[in-house]
Amino acid sequence: MDNYKLSIYGGTIFGLVPNLPVENIIVTIYMAVLGTLTSFLVTLLLKWAGGFGER
Repeated sequence: MDNYKLSIYGGTIFGLVPNLPVENIIVTIYMAVLGTLTSFLVTLLLKWAGGFGER
């Protein structure tokens, strides 16, 4: 990545961060963790249910 693209991305990120409320960032992190855990647990459940009748 050249310096021009890096400058654009850095400027965009540092221009948006001060305008985001902390509450929105916390809710976003919470929802990401909840979605990850839900996906993992559903995967484990489906693996368990799929192998239940096999012997």
